[in-house]
Amino acid sequence: MNFVRRLFRSVTGPFRRRRVEADMAEEMRFHLAMRAEEQAASGVSAVDAPDAALRKFGNVARIQEEARAQRAGATWEQLGRDFTLAFRSLRKSAGFTLTGVLTLALGIGASTAVFSVVHALLVAPLPYRQADRLVEVISEHKEEGMSGLAPGTFGDLAAGDTSLSAVTAQYYYYLNLTGVEPSARLVSADVTIDFFKVFAEAPWRGRLLQPDDFKPSAAPVAVLSYGLWSGQFNSRDEIIGQQILLDDISYTVVGVMPASFKDPGETAQFWRPMRAGVDDLQNRSSRYWTAYGRLQDGATLEQANAKLATLGQRLAHDHPRNYEGWTLRASDLRALVIGNFRSGLLVMAGAIGCVILITCANLTGLATVRALSRRKELAIRTALGSSRLRLVRLLVAESLVLALLGGLGGVILAAWGMQALRASLLEAWLPRADEIALNLPVLFTAVTAAVVTGIVAGMVPGLTAGRVDAGDALKDSSRGSAGPKARRLRATLIVTEIALALVLLASTGLLGRSFLGLVHRKSGMEAERVLSLTISLSGPRYNSSPKSWSYYSRAETAVAALPGVEAAGFTQTSPFRWGIPAGFAPIRGDRPAAAEDFPQAFFDSVSIDYFRAIGCSLKAGRLFNSYDDADARHVVIISETAARRYFGNENPIGRLLTLGLPSTFEVVGVVGDVRRSGLTADAPLQVYRPLAQRPPAFATLMVRTSVPPLTLGRAVQAALNRVDPDTPVSDIATMDSVVSKSVTQPRLHFLVFGLFAGLALLLASIGLYGLVAYSVAQRTREFGIRTALGAAPRSILSLVLGEGLGLIALGVAFGLAGSLASARLLEGLIFTTSVHDPWVYVGAPLILSVIALLACLLPARRATRVDPIIALRSE
Repeated sequence: MNFVRRLFRSVTGPFRRRRVEADMAEEMRFHLAMRAEEQAASGVSAVDAPDAALRKFGNVARIQEEARAQRAGATWEQLGRDFTLAFRSLRKSAGFTLTGVLTLALGIGASTAVFSVVHALLVAPLPYRQADRLVEVISEHKEEGMSGLAPGTFGDLAAGDTSLSAVTAQYYYYLNLTGVEPSARLVSADVTIDFFKVFAEAPWRGRLLQPDDFKPSAAPVAVLSYGLWSGQFNSRDEIIGQQILLDDISYTVVGVMPASFKDPGETAQFWRPMRAGVDDLQNRSSRYWTAYGRLQDGATLEQANAKLATLGQRLAHDHPRNYEGWTLRASDLRALVIGNFRSGLLVMAGAIGCVILITCANLTGLATVRALSRRKELAIRTALGSSRLRLVRLLVAESLVLALLGGLGGVILAAWGMQALRASLLEAWLPRADEIALNLPVLFTAVTAAVVTGIVAGMVPGLTAGRVDAGDALKDSSRGSAGPKARRLRATLIVTEIALALVLLASTGLLGRSFLGLVHRKSGMEAERVLSLTISLSGPRYNSSPKSWSYYSRAETAVAALPGVEAAGFTQTSPFRWGIPAGFAPIRGDRPAAAEDFPQAFFDSVSIDYFRAIGCSLKAGRLFNSYDDADARHVVIISETAARRYFGNENPIGRLLTLGLPSTFEVVGVVGDVRRSGLTADAPLQVYRPLAQRPPAFATLMVRTSVPPLTLGRAVQAALNRVDPDTPVSDIATMDSVVSKSVTQPRLHFLVFGLFAGLALLLASIGLYGLVAYSVAQRTREFGIRTALGAAPRSILSLVLGEGLGLIALGVAFGLAGSLASARLLEGLIFTTSVHDPWVYVGAPLILSVIALLACLLPARRATRVDPIIALRSE
């Protein structure tokens, strides 16, 4: 192998030498021409120029002519020459080039992948016309928090004097698509008349809902989403005007919406008219409508909120029972879509900035070290007439070449990183996940970051090199010693990298402890080996409670009889997915307490074996049994938190709760709390009622298995199809995965900061290693003399490590200060630990210091092996 390498070099050597000589001759010709013209312009005879150079490159007249041509306008040619020389120079320094490109690729790639998420959720406009004019109208209680609107409230809003040009409301409803094989459960958005006017959207096919469609006597119609049209109906244009069966009722398909349009909740598969009667608009207690509005031209959100506040005060005065303590306000629609992701996204944007700064500092440090190692070369260029601008331009060109190569590698890494992020975060639980992409704005940001990093990394060493004294540099026989300013610059860059890396590492530690605490937090149910399925009953065939209860009873029996099933039970709602709030109040004496004095509880109908299926333990009283049927006394089971809130330290068994007289329920049992709103939330109040006394139109079946749950998915579906083949089964998932999805945001924050912290540690270690290694190379002669005079390797090792340890200590000090300051930004993202957790603020600096010390140790050990004879001879 060595023979082949020597043969190749012997053959190609003359060609390489001639090319290098040609490059140098061309470069010297340019500089001599520039100097000759400057001397002629100042009255100095050109014959004062070096005679040998003039004889080699031609007479003065030709040199002056070339200089004038160069100055006359070959700007692009000069830039082309700079980039050509930059490519050749970088090709000769393969190690530096590879390190710089990898540094940029890692920094730009990681930042771009995360920025694609931030851009899709926080920056990119919503897919609606004039999306900045859209708002959500929210009813808010000072204690209970935000809520939807009651139908009666919406009626007042639509008729009131507001700053909204149009308002609309909607609520979701499950319907079964029947008459097809297999049947499917669909989600309908029942909307008021101005829904499509508010969102200013035209149909893709057909028409939108019209005022006549909302009349009580009108035939049922539906507008399909693009996804439903292209998926369920195979993009058939002839579907317009045809009939489809929804809950066994014929609906005429009148339109299809474009692919870009989706409701703000990203849930609706089709839209149908909401035919609210007079009784509905008198309902002021059930807040289940979601209202949207479009601001009038020239109106601001502040003006809209001022008028909504006035309307809220009037409602509280006219209807104190329903509106005391409640206010109305408008919120930007983006806030609804993003939800509570906003604060985390802003913190992630700050982390992106930290990584870009670390990458820039690292590349600047590398470029500075390389410029100092080329001190003689740059001095020769200066002696031959290169101006400071020329040197800066040459070094910036090299950095830009690195930046473009690193940026290209970063985009490739970002594409892979985006796929990994989307796969790990479960797109269905991340808003606007389908819009996360390497689109033009994201690519432009990546390229801009790379170019700016390249310019900065080239300008700093370029300006330093431009101040080099040519005579001193040519007289110096060292390898290119650095002045105090250059040393301070490199030290500052390293300290900055270490400090920023510690900020990211400490943030990762806090988020990691919080995330691990959530993962190990008790959910209140034994989610392992539990399979969940959603079932929706078609209205006409199950239009009475006995019919619905008959299906649930037969279905539960059929599934419980399957091999591998330990228990099966129905619940109206699904923990960790959604719930139905209700305003319960205890009855004390002969009168119920005010419902407004108690937070709303989740109200659920469950079958007898539901608690056994989810592993929720009984704390007091009894569970439901077969005697709790439709003819029995109305009974409920409550959670521990509900028992304490309603009855304090008193025994709740036998006490009464009410939803408003005459609806009263006897408490017969107390069960453990279930954190059904997510692991990040406290356990809410929960009230359970027997399914036999209140069978709903849709329910979730919980199946506890003795085998891996998903292996029974098809068997459970088959058993349910034998009970009723027209009742669709959907949302098949293990409860483990459902519970895990409730920590999507903490997982996102932990993954992103963990990625950035690891990258920051790597870059800071590379930078520190490069600085110490360069320092060792510069002090080779010194170490040789010390060794010759009898210095022990340990003393040289401590001497070299001292420089690195000083920088590490300074960086850690600044990093700790920055970590404590930035901890305030993480308060809304931390759940199970304190933002001032001492373990984090001890462990993070320790980890960083150990890794940084290892980076210093490698070049320090090299210094102890310096041969004094070789070191002195090389000088």
